Amino acid sequence: MSITETLKKGSKGSEVSELQEVLIKLKFDPGRVDGSFGDRTEVAVKQFQQKQSITPDGVVGLETRIVLNKLIQRLIELAKLYGGTSGKLPLPGITLIKEFEGCKLIAYPDPLSKGKPYTIGWGSTCKKDGSEWSLGEKITQTEADELLIIQLERNYLPSLEKIPSWQDFNPYQQGALLSFAYNSGANFYGSKGFETITRVLKNQEWDKIESTLIMYKNPGSLVEAGLKRRRMAEAKLFLQPVFNNA
Repeated sequence: MSITETLKKGSKGSEVSELQEVLIKLKFDPGRVDGSFGDRTEVAVKQFQQKQSITPDGVVGLETRIVLNKLIQRLIELAKLYGGTSGKLPLPGITLIKEFEGCKLIAYPDPLSKGKPYTIGWGSTCKKDGSEWSLGEKITQTEADELLIIQLERNYLPSLEKIPSWQDFNPYQQGALLSFAYNSGANFYGSKGFETITRVLKNQEWDKIESTLIMYKNPGSLVEAGLKRRRMAEAKLFLQPVFNNA
């Protein structure tokens, strides 16, 4: 996928449609994706060129095409960082969850109740169809991994998507919050005890994200050291750049 032609006001065709789609993904407004290079598309191109320190003439010539094609490739790479049936699940977060969560392929009693709900895999308390596990039931590693994806997409992603500007967060930021939510609760945002991280996310105070995440480590408990390592890993993931400057 790339833009190979010089495009300008009056141009029509599939490459104009692709240009319009890319501009929308880059947060510019070319109007409706209709394959027709009109006034709004020209304005959007000029705004893009100005942001990229290119002469804002509204014409997608060689220099603009080179920068756009680099960004198109980056968008393709970015899309690979999402998965699940919806294509919205941030995969970097799943890697982090697996790093810090244990996986058991035989159903075991809940640590708190010493009974139900019986748990298996990466912490799944029910089967794909929603029914309960029986104590001692077994699954394969592949099944455990599939259950984790289903659980994250069904029970965690909907709550996280309600966080203001969630759609503007990159997959590393979303992945870090997915890991945090899996450990701290899907509905942490706006809840009692989570006022600080709620404020930091709402105001996008990324310079405070590491110190804020580390607050949630259950001070004085037996798990404090392990939680601190997890929070630092989540902060590192959250602050990881998506890609270098064009």
